[in-house]
Amino acid sequence: MKFEKPTKRMTLREQLTHAEKCSHDLLDHLHNNFLAAVNDYRDLNRPVRKRSNYPTLLALQNALQKVEESNNETTQVCDFLIEQMDSISQAAQRELSNRY
Repeated sequence: MKFEKPTKRMTLREQLTHAEKCSHDLLDHLHNNFLAAVNDYRDLNRPVRKRSNYPTLLALQNALQKVEESNNETTQVCDFLIEQMDSISQAAQRELSNRY
């Protein structure tokens, strides 16, 4: 993700707005990509199979690989969001200490 301003140069309000957008992106990713990959894998390995009575090992491996890739993307977005939240917390603490 590329942004115009570094996070430390943003105002607190801009950081909050940016973190909110990032959390919406995470939610969209979970609904559109992660759940789709997990459902595809589940459909292949559950007892009553919809697609094929005997899925190939390659199909199972590919579906599991998609789940793993989606999980890695989710982890990256979560780590970025945690960094954002830490930055917001630090900025808020600075604002509080500057007031008093």
